[in-house]
Amino acid sequence: MPKNIEIKVPIKNLKETLIRIKKLPAERIYSSQQIDVYFQNEKGRLKVRDSNGEKSVIYYDRIEDGKERWSKFHFIKVETPIEWVKFFDLFMERLITVKKHRTLFHYKNTRIHVDQIKNFGNFIELETKMNSSKKTARKEFDILCKYLELDKGEQILKSYSDLILKKRQTKKK
Repeated sequence: MPKNIEIKVPIKNLKETLIRIKKLPAERIYSSQQIDVYFQNEKGRLKVRDSNGEKSVIYYDRIEDGKERWSKFHFIKVETPIEWVKFFDLFMERLITVKKHRTLFHYKNTRIHVDQIKNFGNFIELETKMNSSKKTARKEFDILCKYLELDKGEQILKSYSDLILKKRQTKKK
């Protein structure tokens, strides 16, 4: 399974962040609404993604409590995400649906996500894929974190699904 190192931090100034990203030799891949349907899974996370830019089934396993977020992942591109949701609904419990607006950029081996989640905020995520070694991936990752002025102390060690579920539970109390 492929592996990557990740970070997610809140964006303080969306306009400024986008200007910095556009100064990189990064390719803008897409900008669109994105719906992720998460399913209960004991071994990792399973979600079906639907957007104009990406239609896929994604499985990943990530430790959410360390300083660094390394994850193993696997995905398949699909043509009809709703059919996969219906299929998984037959034998798995649906956990949550996360709706966001995502702008995706590629820089070398890194996916840069700029996410806007209604009533929740704006976030930036970096996912640097490990192609040859952890050391090489970490170097590219660290360079981008520094350039984009991402404070690793502010990183969120949770999935959007976890954050939204926690917020819902807090409101119920």
